Amino acid sequence: MMVKYGEFKTVLERGEVFPAYLFEGEEKYFGEKGLELLKKKYLSEPSLNLAEFGQGEAVAGEIVASLDAYPFMSEKRFTVVKEFYPTAADGRILKRYFEAPSKSSVLVVINEKSCDFLKKTDGICCVDCSKADTGTLARWIKSRCAEDKIDIDLERAALLAEYCSSDMSRIINETAKLCAYVKDKGAISSNDIELLVSRDSDYKIYEMTDYIAKKKYDLALYIIDDMLSRGETPQRIMASVYNYFRRLLFAAISDMTDGELALAFGVKEYAAMKTRKQSLLFKKRALKAAVDRLCEADYEFKSGKTSADDEMWLAIFSIMND
Repeated sequence: MMVKYGEFKTVLERGEVFPAYLFEGEEKYFGEKGLELLKKKYLSEPSLNLAEFGQGEAVAGEIVASLDAYPFMSEKRFTVVKEFYPTAADGRILKRYFEAPSKSSVLVVINEKSCDFLKKTDGICCVDCSKADTGTLARWIKSRCAEDKIDIDLERAALLAEYCSSDMSRIINETAKLCAYVKDKGAISSNDIELLVSRDSDYKIYEMTDYIAKKKYDLALYIIDDMLSRGETPQRIMASVYNYFRRLLFAAISDMTDGELALAFGVKEYAAMKTRKQSLLFKKRALKAAVDRLCEADYEFKSGKTSADDEMWLAIFSIMND
């Protein structure tokens, strides 16, 4: 059975019980929250009925031995394994176990990457823990603020989600911080988000590129000025822009899936998906020209012909004028 994380609570409420649950995806918060819900429903005396294995700490034989143990003063015994990707030998052992799984044990696996073996095994409820889309996160933020009697519209909530790169753990912390900050006035504005929620450099480069694609050049230049005022050097900004446009070009000319792009870029799948979508805003020729110009700028600076500041601005203006 495969469900989105948002549907998982409904599965529990219906009383459906599985011998194993696989929480799979880059949003670690969903996996931990799902485990918490399962433990709340089925687990008593965790000191006696909970076995946990971190990445690389267990093989299938140890996991099955834990699953075969009986619970004590609890409806279920839990065996939790994180980042578990079975070998062929592990697979054979687990396959035998799932032919007649213990009715008093629950296996919970929390993986960031995909595992076809576990997803194809009978008796496992697979929960998709991919990052939620901006609309879903905005509605969650609005609901969370309402609990504190704080008003935020969906546009501002979406802005907060974007500033947090759709990372749920960070969204939770930043939302709580904003609610405390605006307690007296009772509403969150764009200025509040701008003041309190810091954007990392990767997001700023993404945002600047988006403004360039939409020909909002004044806003793109504002972001660069802001980065400089916060201590980023022209050389680092130029390198970040170059690396990002290389990714855009690769995403534009590649037929890879988001997962394959994420692996190639060394980033989360959500970030790869955003890069691929943004690449569609540019012509491939323009992306190639931007990469070439940024490479040339790097050479001109490093060969001592001009300053990093001059080359950064010249390269940015060149991209805007293409």
